[in-house]
Amino acid sequence: MEKVKGKIISINKDLYTVSDGNSVFPCSVRGKLRGFNLTVGDNVIIDNEKLVIESVLERKNTLIRPLVSNIDKLFIVVSTKIPDFSTYLLDKFLVLASINNITPIIIVTKLDLLNRKELKNIINTLKYYKKIGYKVYTNKEIRKIVKEIKGCVISLAGQTGAGKSSLLNKIDSSLNLQVGEVSTHLGRGKHTTRLARLINVKGGLVADTPGFSSLEIEASAQDINQGFIEFGYKCKYKSCTHIKNDGCFVIERVEKGKILKSRYESYLKLINEVKK
Repeated sequence: MEKVKGKIISINKDLYTVSDGNSVFPCSVRGKLRGFNLTVGDNVIIDNEKLVIESVLERKNTLIRPLVSNIDKLFIVVSTKIPDFSTYLLDKFLVLASINNITPIIIVTKLDLLNRKELKNIINTLKYYKKIGYKVYTNKEIRKIVKEIKGCVISLAGQTGAGKSSLLNKIDSSLNLQVGEVSTHLGRGKHTTRLARLINVKGGLVADTPGFSSLEIEASAQDINQGFIEFGYKCKYKSCTHIKNDGCFVIERVEKGKILKSRYESYLKLINEVKK
């Protein structure tokens, strides 16, 4: 009996496709793993003669929606229009990445749909995210994005219709992924990806997952606080929540324009969600 270490690259009902980097094995599960919630991205040990998954290695992270594990980088695809640019949703994804110890990469689409004033506002906003330490690319900067993929497991996140499938098709035209239409009435796209799977793209693995327009985060107030990386300043109180203006250094920086107002508003909304 030969044991092989591999990664689950797709799941379809009770069939688990496992890759060891060279070969692909269609596997099933038995015994104690029957009740275990295996996910795409799980690192597993299989019996490649019986084609059975025998054990699951410890995960470094798991995203619930989309359901994938062991992600290295999160490509946060944000549209500027149809659907409209949302700093709140972007900030939620950034906090999600922080909680799960995933490196976030912001990728902006549909800049060509903006007028001059809108474009200027978006560029100024994106400059702020770059300034505080995030990598930001447009969907035209394909070479830079490809460099981020090599040797990593990537998940794409963002609103339906933001252009995730279109971006992957630009990166590798042989993928020929279905691109959904966007409803001009609702400003949302139609779901085109049905089942989560990992696909080989430019020397890495990319999770091609169903799109979604909402995101729930299970986190503490401290998790939210740490997710806003520019808030890392000493306030009047060691456990300052940055809500009351009582010598709070973060609030002072917001008032002086050194912290983006929309970022602080996102923080307050997320803190409120956690309390609820």
